[in-house]
Amino acid sequence: MSKLYKEEEMLWLSDIQHYCFCPRQWYLMTVEQIWEDNHLTIEGSLLHERVHQPEQSERRGNVVTLRSVPLASYKLGLCGFSDAIELHPSSADTGPAFVHPKYPGRWEAIPVEYKRGRPKRHNADKLQLCGQALCLEESYGINIPKGYIFYGETKRREEVPFSPELRAELIETAQKMHQAFESKTPIPAIHSSRCRSCSLLNQCIPKANLFGSASSYLEAHKLFML
Repeated sequence: MSKLYKEEEMLWLSDIQHYCFCPRQWYLMTVEQIWEDNHLTIEGSLLHERVHQPEQSERRGNVVTLRSVPLASYKLGLCGFSDAIELHPSSADTGPAFVHPKYPGRWEAIPVEYKRGRPKRHNADKLQLCGQALCLEESYGINIPKGYIFYGETKRREEVPFSPELRAELIETAQKMHQAFESKTPIPAIHSSRCRSCSLLNQCIPKANLFGSASSYLEAHKLFML
């Protein structure tokens, strides 16, 4: 990736999850600026409210936790805020390490993301966390091999290794998001089981595509007006 994105071209790290879950949902939210809450989005917002406070830090023993840290990668064209970044004492005597002005010493940075549900079959959560790691790597010249996702439903942390395959998938996803955002070409709706949990179901109307045309859809639902 040789291109560096400008500030006005940046997309949100949180967009990754929406795009991976459903590109159509992401398009409606990001390009057309359509949004509506349901119980799932509200629960997710409440969880993040408990995590997202003005940028702050705390130390417990040898671990420092930074919250709501601004993040940006001009190579990926992504920005946002961390849920939490844990600093652990660096085990390496040489090489790049995280340096914090308030806590002297050399630190290894581990990003932690909080999610309301449970681990998913797709990589959306892992890609979002990997995006946070790449932002930190770009900003501080460090290498971050892993992070963690805490799921509210299971009350457990899941370790996420930032493998070459996951990093490559993140780069490809970011490129697709930027291409779709720049082209402004509407992404068609595809009806699937995921639609049941989507807060934009009524705005998207994914079943309309099953009828071949808008008039056929309206007629089938007895909404056709003479």
